[in-house]
Amino acid sequence: MTAPINTGHWLPGRCLAAAGFVVVALSSSSTGSAQTPTRLLVTVLDETGAPVAGLTRDEFTVRLDDVELDLAGVEPATTTMQVVAIFEGLAVTQQQLTSALSQFIESLDDASIVDMQSVDGELDAAIIEAIVDLSARAAPRPVILMLGQASEIAPSSLPSSQVRGRRRATDLDGDIDGLATSLREHGILFYGVSTAQVPLTNFKRLAAGAGGNFHTIAAPRDLSGTMDAIGRELGTQYILSFS
Repeated sequence: MTAPINTGHWLPGRCLAAAGFVVVALSSSSTGSAQTPTRLLVTVLDETGAPVAGLTRDEFTVRLDDVELDLAGVEPATTTMQVVAIFEGLAVTQQQLTSALSQFIESLDDASIVDMQSVDGELDAAIIEAIVDLSARAAPRPVILMLGQASEIAPSSLPSSQVRGRRRATDLDGDIDGLATSLREHGILFYGVSTAQVPLTNFKRLAAGAGGNFHTIAAPRDLSGTMDAIGRELGTQYILSFS
């Protein structure tokens, strides 16, 4: 499934700061074009994974296919965001979820909007719905936040056809590359948190392809801290513009 293309947003990227300098390496295969992007939304992390604030133009180098680009300017990204949070199968209590959402919302500025979206059908369709929703709003900083993961009915060991197995956590199915492309084309970051102790390779690949991150936490008590960290990362990003 694909969503309509909106070229008015930026291309997202993640990189590490080393010795006070940031090198952003792009390739035609990752950007979908050999042309210089108009704007680049960059998340800069230190060696501990914490976001780095206060960087200036002189500390960035951007290369496309190993060719250094002419960087016109660097500025902090606006901290006002519109977030669609998709809740599906997150194994936490209502109190833990409410506390974590409150922590996340408090980490954003007062003008940010966070909407909850339920899943009615396939999860990849719900993600597409969120993409279309955020695109229709022309949101300046659109973000999809996945709370949980996909699920499936586990086969029952009982012989009766009337008995269904329990639901169990599973990875995202469908066209992951297509979803990542749609997210990038709309400038939508994709983040997620799950407590499921099963491989969630496709969720992590989707988040990485859209410039975000997908966290698997060891216990529900870690949810609030993880949500706060996501909010702080979103509030410490940069817009790079090119001449």
